[in-house]
Order: sequence, then structure tokens, then C-alpha cells
Amino acid sequence: MSRLREWISLRLADTELVMLLLSLLAIFSILILFAPILAPLLVAIALAYVLDGIVDLLGRCRIPRLPAIILTGSGAMLLLLFLLLAVLPLLSDQVGRLVSHAPEYVQAIRDNLERLQANHAEWMNPEYLQNLIAAAAGKLQEWGGRLLSFSIASIPGMITLLVYAVLVPVLVFFLLKDEEKIIAWAQQFLPRDRTLLNRVWTEVDHQIGNYIRGKFWEAMAVGVAMYLVYWGMGHEYALLLGVLTGLSVWIPFVGAAVVTFPVVLLSFFQWGWSDMTLYSLLAYAVIQALDANLLVPWLFAEMVDLHPIAIIVAILVFGSFWGVLGVVIAIPMAALVKSVLAIVLERRHLATGNGR
Repeated sequence: MSRLREWISLRLADTELVMLLLSLLAIFSILILFAPILAPLLVAIALAYVLDGIVDLLGRCRIPRLPAIILTGSGAMLLLLFLLLAVLPLLSDQVGRLVSHAPEYVQAIRDNLERLQANHAEWMNPEYLQNLIAAAAGKLQEWGGRLLSFSIASIPGMITLLVYAVLVPVLVFFLLKDEEKIIAWAQQFLPRDRTLLNRVWTEVDHQIGNYIRGKFWEAMAVGVAMYLVYWGMGHEYALLLGVLTGLSVWIPFVGAAVVTFPVVLLSFFQWGWSDMTLYSLLAYAVIQALDANLLVPWLFAEMVDLHPIAIIVAILVFGSFWGVLGVVIAIPMAALVKSVLAIVLERRHLATGNGR
């Protein structure tokens, strides 16, 4: 006990480190307790990070900041209107078509599995095959029901969407316009002795900015490329697969693996066992390879270096805290944890070096 008491007293003697950890604990507590209320603000902060890169680019072209913000915001609003008026109805139509054709697709899977068992009876146990067919059919019907219930349940959410459509652009505008004033105001509530906190903020702000901007443009590029390739191939669900592929880039490793399943199934439903199905899967593999080997190294050249195991653990941990949002922000949060751990170890070495 005496050694534990001595260790705790040594750690508490480092007031800067204590203030850093207490400040982070307070910030995380606020986020956990008030996340639903602060959701529009969090969305606005993420969008502000994306648009701030464009504003800085216009600033380097000698355009004053306020006109650059107005110009960037106007372009973002036009893009949003295009998505709502042109893309969203088409996407809803494809989702509705998928749900309505779900029984046919289930029957197609059943027929193909039974045909496979008939041709290779010595390889497949009939009882096991029937259980597999029943499980697959039940799972597909369950997913179809979820899609349908989601579309019906989302009707009341249109009011929330309208609120977001008004609040978020206003918040983004003032976050970009009064960034320095807002930071100075927030610093009033932080401890005066915040050298380490400022260091963490500088590092994490840079990492989060790079990550959000990089992921946004990566999602846009991969999603559009997927849509154009599949549209050119005449795929019935080209837009739906493009959107799913674009969203998948926000979830490292897991996202691409999960989206592979609908890509294979929907291509098979349209073309069956044919060359077109093979070409569609090859196109998907090429897009993923180009994303991993060209786009990601270019966009994330300055991103924090995290081991794949650390990324997966971060996805599991923060996903359990905040669900889908936690999975999306897992890498920035892992960068924050890595920065804090580096400081803790650094202070420990300094304390050891000073003979404490």
C-alpha cells in the first residue's frame, strides 16, 4: 500500500499532467451526456473542418476570408440541393426496388443452392443445405424488413432533418467566420496552466482536420467512381452500391469487407453466374486497390501512423460508446489517446531522470 500511495502522490505532484487528464475527462463527460443535444454542433464542426480546407485554398489565392467563406458555403449549399433533389429520389427508388424484389432474390438463392447440391451431392449434406437456405432466406427477409421499417420510421425524422438543414449551415458559417473568437472564449473555461493541453490540442486538431477532410474527399471519389463504373456496366443498383462504397471508407478494414457482400449479391441477382458478374467484382476489386494504394497514401500522407490492431481496437471501443458515430471517429480518438499516452510516458521518463 505504501508503494501505491507513493506512486499516486508522485503522479499527483505533476500538476500539468493532472490538469490535462481532468480537462479531457470533463470534455468526454460532456460529450457522452449531451451528445444527442449537441449533435447539430458536432455535425457542423465536422463540415467546418471539410470546408475550412477549401477556404484556406481560396485564401492562398488572395481571396479575403469572408468572401471565401461565402463562396465556399454557397457551393456546398448548391451541392446539398443537388443531392436532395436529384440523387436522393433515385436512391430511394433503388432501395424500394430492392425491398420489393427481395422475395424473388431469396427464391433465386434457394434455387441456386439446391441446384448446386444436386450437381455436387457428394460434397454437400442435404440437411445442412436446407438449414443454410432457411438461414439465408430468413436473414435476407429480416434485412428487407429493416429497410422497409427504416423508410417508414424515417418519415417523422423529416422534421429533424429540416431542423438540421437550417441550424447546421448557420453553425458552420459562424464556426468558420469566428473560429479564433470561439476558441478564445472556450479557453476561459480551461485551467490557466494548460501547456500540455495546448500541445495535445495542436496535435489532435491537425490530425482530426486531415482525417475528416481526407475521408470526405476519399468517400466522394470512391463513391462516384463506383457509381460511374457500375452505371456504365448497366447495374440496376449502381447508385446504391456507390453510396454504400463511399460510406464504407469511413470504417477502416471492416467497411470494405462488409460492402463486398451486397456487391456480390446484387451483381449475382442481376446477372447470375455470368461474365458480367465476374467483371463487376473485378471492377470493385480494382477500385478498392486504387483507393488503398494511390488515394489513401496521397490524402493521408500527414495522418498519424497507427498500427492496424490499434485501429481495430479503437473501432471496437469507441463503437461500443457511441455506436456508428464512434466507429466513424475511432481513428481521431485513437490519435488523441496516442498523443496523451506519449505525454504520460514522456513525463514518466522525466520524473525517472530527475530521480523522483
